[in-house]
Amino acid sequence: MVLRSIASRMALWVLAGSTLVLATIGALLLSLTRAQVLQHTHHEAAALAASAGSEIQARIDRVAISAQMLATIIATRQDNAEPLLRDTLQANHDMDGLAAVFRPSSNPVDAPPYSPFVSRADNGALASRDLSRDGRPYWNSNWFLGGLSCSAGCWQRPFLSLSRQRQLINYSVAISHEGHPVGIINADVTLDWLHQILGHLDKPEGAYAFVLDSDGNYLAHDNPTLVGKRGAPALLEVLASDQAESVRLPVAQNAQVHGAVWVYSAPIEGTRWRLGLVVPEVQIYAGVRRIFLWSLLLGMLALLGVALITLLTVRRTMAPLGMLADRAEHVARGELDFELPSTSRHDEVGRLTQSFDQMRHELALHLQDLARVAREKQRLASELEIAHQIQIGLLPSEHYLDAVCAYFELHAALRPARAVGGDLYSYFMLDPERFFVMVGDVSDKGIPAALFMAQTITLAKALAPRAQTPRNLLRLLNLELCRGNDNCMFVTLLCGLLDTGNGSLVLASAGHEPPILCGHGAPRLLDFITGAVLGLYEDSDYPEHHLRLRQGETLLMYTDGITEASDHHQQMYGIERTVECLAQVPPAAPTAGYIERLLGDVDRFVADAAQADDITLLALTWHGAAQADAEVCVASRLADVFTGLDRCEHLLQEANVPPSLRGDMRLVLEELMVNTIEYGYPDGGAGQIRVLLQPRPDAVMVELIDDGIAFDPLQSVCPSLPGDLADREQIGGLGIHLARTVTSEMRYTRDAHGNHLLLRFIYPNQNGSSS
Repeated sequence: MVLRSIASRMALWVLAGSTLVLATIGALLLSLTRAQVLQHTHHEAAALAASAGSEIQARIDRVAISAQMLATIIATRQDNAEPLLRDTLQANHDMDGLAAVFRPSSNPVDAPPYSPFVSRADNGALASRDLSRDGRPYWNSNWFLGGLSCSAGCWQRPFLSLSRQRQLINYSVAISHEGHPVGIINADVTLDWLHQILGHLDKPEGAYAFVLDSDGNYLAHDNPTLVGKRGAPALLEVLASDQAESVRLPVAQNAQVHGAVWVYSAPIEGTRWRLGLVVPEVQIYAGVRRIFLWSLLLGMLALLGVALITLLTVRRTMAPLGMLADRAEHVARGELDFELPSTSRHDEVGRLTQSFDQMRHELALHLQDLARVAREKQRLASELEIAHQIQIGLLPSEHYLDAVCAYFELHAALRPARAVGGDLYSYFMLDPERFFVMVGDVSDKGIPAALFMAQTITLAKALAPRAQTPRNLLRLLNLELCRGNDNCMFVTLLCGLLDTGNGSLVLASAGHEPPILCGHGAPRLLDFITGAVLGLYEDSDYPEHHLRLRQGETLLMYTDGITEASDHHQQMYGIERTVECLAQVPPAAPTAGYIERLLGDVDRFVADAAQADDITLLALTWHGAAQADAEVCVASRLADVFTGLDRCEHLLQEANVPPSLRGDMRLVLEELMVNTIEYGYPDGGAGQIRVLLQPRPDAVMVELIDDGIAFDPLQSVCPSLPGDLADREQIGGLGIHLARTVTSEMRYTRDAHGNHLLLRFIYPNQNGSSS
């Protein structure tokens, strides 16, 4: 279905654009939120694993300390071994049994020493027996032989006690006498408390914990079926590497968990055990996905609501236009006896309705007069329309966006107080790197002002290539306008030259209103020194004001039609209200937003008061990111030239300028700097040559500034080849010819700072030629 109405098309574009913005922002927020949630989970899980490891370590430390104390005491009180074992076992419920066993005598006739073993029954009662009377001699067991070497205590491998039907682990400490082990203290520790600690951990939903022994077997696990089994090779490899505390595994060993998991581990000091906490990745992002889906759903509902509101609003707003179109057909047939619906709105449609109704009444009242003067008015209207079209044709488009690099954008608006007026604005590219812009106000109104305005614009465009700077342009333009100006008409003009590569802006004013700089902080009035108006005084001078626009800054140029706009009480709008209005424009507003906001505020201020003067606004916004210029200063001595050239080449190398282009630039700069010293300072006076290096994406701009005598190299005659090529007697000679050959552009200007020679070196193509 083709959408023919404005309302339908606008609603569709609003919906499509909002959906694109919502999708982009949603994807970005989801990515950022996932990263933050994962980081937060890492911190919490690592802290939980460390806390559980500390708790387990505290429990086993109590067992180790008790066993070590027993070994020290029983070494001197062997006869009291059993009571000591009972007291210790009664006090420490983590132990399931304690044994004090001693090495038998080397004499086979002697009976084995009394070796008590105290164990805890299921009801908590303590029972004891003599291990020396067991059928299987303990002194041949691995646990006894291994315990004799544990002088500082050690944990042995876990085992399944057949008599007690539970998983146990031994802690053994050698009993030493005179530096020799005579027996061991062996503590049986049940692992039930280890399962309890894992079970009581405040784990995230879906997570599980485990404890691995030194052999990689599970001592405890939230999934009981895995206890005693060996850990997966991928898990053991990660835990053995001692890398980060959090590691992602694509597959979990636990059959109850599917998909990738994150493993958080912590060592248990005093043992070679390791505590692990496993969190499924799907659980980490579950909350984020749920919130994102709800947000997406609500966002789509909101977009549909906005599209519907836009459709209804635009249809309602445009409805009066259909009524006006119908009534216009009545007017075309000469039927003026009808009524229009009343409107209280002051927007464009409301003003159009009121104007249409007023026109109908005036047509009805003056129908006879119109018949009499229709032909005369038609002739006058035709002449004014032609004059208006000619004047509008002299002005460039109200919007200009740099199509090459999109570094700057311009919006302009002109409201003449009559059919034709004396306000003007103009802009044009002086060359690929510089952009001229101007705003002016002629002293009169109507046809004379329009003619003077047309003359000013035409002369400005013709003189700009010769002038090259705002100061020189205003000088030349003033001289031309002064000739034959018997009516003493004059024009105020604000002229600016923008360097499209780095945002540098040079301003010069001929008695015009000061511009306003917006975009970073509060709007700032650039109130600099101006020259006299154009067309009255031939010897006038126009000082220049230099600034560099930052990214997003907007320069607003205007005429006094803004500041002198008056309401019914003859109160003027003023510069203060202008600055306050611009301060309300958001920093990220488009260029046209400054003009629309200011014109709207002026309209509200003057209400329905008549416009007394032409109004012109021009907003220039810099979108580029200005690069810092590198500067090298060289004294006006030949001995300092090569030092300065070395510094320039170093800076160009840092800016990644190709070696072939650096060589050409060094040769050109050497010739030009030597020429400057030889001819710019003929008496050997002290001076300074400044070299400004400005790397651009497609070229390198170099500006030579010296305070020597005035000399325009562009006016010099190239030496004839080959006879005069090496002739340096002619000023400039080989250096200027070489610069013209190697560079793609040369410009010369002179101001209060001295001579300015701008060179443009284009980067070579891959085949070695310049692009």
